[in-house]
Amino acid sequence: MFKVPFLYLTKLVEAFFLKPFMRRLADKFPRLFSFLKNRFKPGLFFGLPFTVLTLIIGVNLLMLSKLAEHTVNSENSKFLDMEVTAWFFNLRTPFLNKAFYYFTQLGTVYGVTAGTVLTGLVLLWQRRGFHILALLISVLGSSLSMYYSKIYFHRERPLNVAFYTPENSFSFPSGHATSAMALVGLLCYFFLIEVEDKKWRLTLFLLGVSYILLIGLSRIYLGVHFLTDVAAGYLLGLLWVIVAIGLMEYSAISKVKHKLE
Repeated sequence: MFKVPFLYLTKLVEAFFLKPFMRRLADKFPRLFSFLKNRFKPGLFFGLPFTVLTLIIGVNLLMLSKLAEHTVNSENSKFLDMEVTAWFFNLRTPFLNKAFYYFTQLGTVYGVTAGTVLTGLVLLWQRRGFHILALLISVLGSSLSMYYSKIYFHRERPLNVAFYTPENSFSFPSGHATSAMALVGLLCYFFLIEVEDKKWRLTLFLLGVSYILLIGLSRIYLGVHFLTDVAAGYLLGLLWVIVAIGLMEYSAISKVKHKLE
């Protein structure tokens, strides 16, 4: 199911393992060399695809950890949050206030639940069992981790500039941004691998990305979240999208291997 072109990366890996120092490693430590080479095989899920997914997850976790640390301890980060919030506050107009307020309702619990159920029904109708598995993992996993992250960091919202009184929960990370990335980010991946027409594929992908960005923008504009809240929400949601994609691909490949046996 992986339609991402690993060809260029595969050529680089093959050239790397042909380097003289890698050949010497193969002679001295054949088991270690074999283990490393298997981790970069393009034809196996636990080869190159798994290695790439693991690296992406590692980088994502590192960025999320650093962002959380700066949000709690860095005065520069807090200053940036306040400056961005004030800048958006000065941009407010009656029209934009209403537009962003109604748009942001799509990212509520009710909106995300409706979107998840509708997507699940479409996938069920198309008999995409592995896609449904990925959908549940991404949406439910991100929701649980977001809930406990809010409790752990206990960060208050910028209520002094809020356009409306938001739901009774803490600020970091943004639940709207997390859910938008977890649900629509995964849909963007489905568009890339399932839609055959290039124009439609690109159009749907860009619409999905635009929705994710606008949901985050609406939270900052309306003064119910800081910039770092939204950024952390995107990272957390993306983490679960990657995990969901990895498990979906592994399940699909395992099923094919089982049939062949």
